[in-house]
Amino acid sequence: DAYQSAWLTGCFPAQFLSAVLTNGKGFYHPLVYVLECHRLGLKLLPPSVNEPGPAFVPHENFIRVPLTRVKGLTTRTADAMIHAREHGAFTSLADFFRRVSPTGEELEVMMRAGAFDEFGETRTRQFWQAQHLLKTFGAGNRSNQGWLIAPPGLEQLPQIPLNEPTRRECLEWEADLFGFAVSGHPLDLFADVAWDTYCPVSRLGEFIGETITTCGLVVEQRTHHQVTGEAMKFLSLADRTGLVETELIADTYKNYGLATVRYPVLEIEARVEPYENDRGFSLRVLRAGAPRKSPAPP
Repeated sequence: DAYQSAWLTGCFPAQFLSAVLTNGKGFYHPLVYVLECHRLGLKLLPPSVNEPGPAFVPHENFIRVPLTRVKGLTTRTADAMIHAREHGAFTSLADFFRRVSPTGEELEVMMRAGAFDEFGETRTRQFWQAQHLLKTFGAGNRSNQGWLIAPPGLEQLPQIPLNEPTRRECLEWEADLFGFAVSGHPLDLFADVAWDTYCPVSRLGEFIGETITTCGLVVEQRTHHQVTGEAMKFLSLADRTGLVETELIADTYKNYGLATVRYPVLEIEARVEPYENDRGFSLRVLRAGAPRKSPAPP
C-alpha cells in the first residue's frame, strides 16, 4: 500500500502524511489522514506562532499543524507572520502583536487554536493580554502612542474571572478552525458513544458474508444514481482502528438516508461483502441510525 511504498523509498509515515496534508492531494478529506496518523501512532502538535507554516512539519512521531491553516486568518496576516518569523522567533504574545499587527478577530482564533500556549500563559490570561494590547496599541491608538512607550503593567488588566476552556471545548474549537481535532483524537469528541459494543473496523474482515453491527464517524459521503435512475449513497466510516467503505442501495437509502446526515457518528447493520478480486471488502448497509450511548457514570 502507499505506506509500505513510502517506507521502502525512505519516506517514513510522518513525512509521508505531512506531505499529503500539506499538498491536499489525497483522495479523502484531511480528517481521514488525521485519523490515519493516530492509527499509526503519530500525534499532532498544536499550531505555533514560531512554526507557522504553511507546511505540516514532521517531528519524529509528531506532526505540527500549521497556524496558517486556521480558519479566519487573512492572507495579509499569514504572510506577515511568516515574514516576521524569518527575522527571529516570537518571544511573547505582545512581541507577536507588535511585529505582525493582527486584528482582534484574528488574535481570538489564534488563541482558540492554541498558537500562543508555548509562552506559558493560560487561555484566560491570553485573552486579557490581547484586550490590553488591542486597547493600547490597536489601529486607532498606534499613531498616538506607538511602541516606544511601554504599555501599562499587566497587573492593571481587568479582574473579571473567566473560566478556562475545558478539553472538550478546545477540541470543538480546533474542529471548527481546522476541520479536525488537533490536541486529541477526533473521536474524543464522541466519547459518549458505546464504541466497545460494536465490531471494530479492523475485525470486519473476519466476518465475510455475515451480517454485523458496527459504528463509525462519517468522514466522506457521496450520492450516485443506479442504472435504474434511483439514488444510492456511499459512505466512508472510521473508528479508532481503521476506515471502511459502505453503500446504501436505493431501498436502504430511501429508508435511512436522513440518518446519514443527521448523525455525525452512525450505527449501521450491514453485510460484509468481499471485492471481486478478494483483496478487500465493503459493507452493504441494511439499517442505519443513531449510535448507542455509554451508560452515564453513577
